[in-house]
Amino acid sequence: VASCQGSGRKNRITVFNNSFESFNNLLFHNRKQTCKMAALDMNTLHQYVRMEDHLQFQGIAEGTVSVLVTHSNLEQQWPEIRLDLHCTIAAIKDRLYLHGGTGAGFQRLVLKQDGQTLCVMDDDTKMLGYYGVTSGMNIHIVDMDPHSYSKDGGLENVNLVEKYVMSDEDYEKRENALRNYKKKMREKDPYWTFLPENRREPKNKNPPGPDSVKVISGQIGERCQIQPGSRRGVVAWTGCGEESGIGNGYWVGVMLDEPLGKGNGTVKGTKLFECGDNHASFVRPDKVEVGDFPERDPLDELSSDEDEL
Repeated sequence: VASCQGSGRKNRITVFNNSFESFNNLLFHNRKQTCKMAALDMNTLHQYVRMEDHLQFQGIAEGTVSVLVTHSNLEQQWPEIRLDLHCTIAAIKDRLYLHGGTGAGFQRLVLKQDGQTLCVMDDDTKMLGYYGVTSGMNIHIVDMDPHSYSKDGGLENVNLVEKYVMSDEDYEKRENALRNYKKKMREKDPYWTFLPENRREPKNKNPPGPDSVKVISGQIGERCQIQPGSRRGVVAWTGCGEESGIGNGYWVGVMLDEPLGKGNGTVKGTKLFECGDNHASFVRPDKVEVGDFPERDPLDELSSDEDEL
């Protein structure tokens, strides 16, 4: 019996190993197929993007080439710079000086194509066409000036520029600083801002007082409608904004039927009333209308005779 049990266990292990090996082979095959498809898709995309590359320079006038200009000290590049093949290298250097800033006497022009160096155009008396320049090639400017401003990122790396830094303590000592000026003006007028005179009036300079919520305070639990948006719900709370952390003046808290509000009735850690998330709204008393405002049925809009077929 023990021999039979051992043989059965061995067979099960063999079957499991064979199944696991088959699964790995299938997974490897699928992975290879996926990689092939991805490579095929990228090749297709590459062909599509470069499909009309041969037409890129079709509209260029005869005797003119369009080249990419790069600089040894600069990351900036100048694509599609048009040059006349009949211009001398000296004239070309004068033209390139306007782009890279390297003086003609310190330029060494290297002709490249697809990253490969073709030649060095070092004879200033020869014409550009002498070196076989065609559209799409790259003229690389090597800056030979040992005192060049563009050397080591001098014209592009802003981290090399020394900046003036002032500590907060030094800034506070300045009597005519903007921060101190604002502080002085706020001491005179708490509502003062940098806005023009006709726009300095605060929005809630005269907020509603306790009389504004006298009536609504006795209607807690009543149905209401609030603006903006004609949102409906139940009057859940009334109180002073300064005490509750909402803001100045008196407010009305409404538990909305739908999640069209903000929060769940909690303001700065204090629970003013219970409701679901986004079902709470705090509005001014004049934005609340208490009355017969039943909860809306989303299907009511579809129940009219005009909507029936």
